[in-house]
Amino acid sequence: MKLTENQIDELFKFTRKHYVYHYDVQSELVDHLANDIEEIWQENSNLTFEQARDSSFKKFGIFGFMNVVEAKQKQMNKRYLTIMWRFFREWFSFPKLVTTLGVFLLFFCILKMPYAKYILLSLLFILVVFDLRKQTIARKSHKIKTIKKRKYFYWKK
Repeated sequence: MKLTENQIDELFKFTRKHYVYHYDVQSELVDHLANDIEEIWQENSNLTFEQARDSSFKKFGIFGFMNVVEAKQKQMNKRYLTIMWRFFREWFSFPKLVTTLGVFLLFFCILKMPYAKYILLSLLFILVVFDLRKQTIARKSHKIKTIKKRKYFYWKK
């Protein structure tokens, strides 16, 4: 016996009700539950969908889906740490290190000048204006993306 689209939608609602918010984890769990429900129906075809779903959910134990969510979080944390470590190693490459030292020496020379605080305040003001402009553009584009797409993923490609 196969599951219908309505039953699959019910499984998505069921996972959301049990505190699984990320769509990629929900789809993995719904796939697992659907396969398990179909196996349960092959063994005992007179069970209703809800009974088969609850029977399948009991196999996850006392904590339900939390073990699966925690395992996915550990996997993503490991992935993020490798990415962060890669950025850290890239930062200490030769050109970036020389650029950092150059900027440091430039600030040191500016601070030796008689009107240094006015120069630094004007540079800071210009940076703040550019940053605020960039933030407003990013906020508008993010708002457009969230309106189009209501699914939350752990990892955006």
